[in-house]
Amino acid sequence: MRATSAPWLVLLAGCHFFVPDTRTPADRAGELTSRCQAFPEDAAASLLAPAAIDSVEPAYSHVQSGPSFYQARLRGARIHLRPIATMSRESIARSLECHQSRVVLGAARGSADDPYAMADHWLDIDVDSDKDGFVVQIGSDDMPTARDVLERAKRFAAPRTAP
Repeated sequence: MRATSAPWLVLLAGCHFFVPDTRTPADRAGELTSRCQAFPEDAAASLLAPAAIDSVEPAYSHVQSGPSFYQARLRGARIHLRPIATMSRESIARSLECHQSRVVLGAARGSADDPYAMADHWLDIDVDSDKDGFVVQIGSDDMPTARDVLERAKRFAAPRTAP
């Protein structure tokens, strides 16, 4: 290597390029197929019932909107689940991802208000422990999709959370 090219390599090494994810929902679903063999659709039935839900609230992310200002943006829904025997946050996450994959690929049907899967969108799913239950964050960076996810989650949970 010539001595004159080294400064350019250092400059390029410090650059970070944002490359948008161009995979389709079907591409993403297909990538999960082999990992979903141990998570059949019927095993997720307890998660896919409104009775599993304690409450639903909006999920927000905070994006920088100025040098020291952050703006809240709707990302979707935070679904609070009651404790589910024998399930960890990892197994809940994988079960919901596999459910979403099957819905997107047409191998399973989601309900009309299924908050965990939309046939034409790929949703981000994240599960955390929360006191004695779990919180599932379902979201999208696309604002109309995020609103749709929140409304679907509210309708899905309505039979369980109605007074």
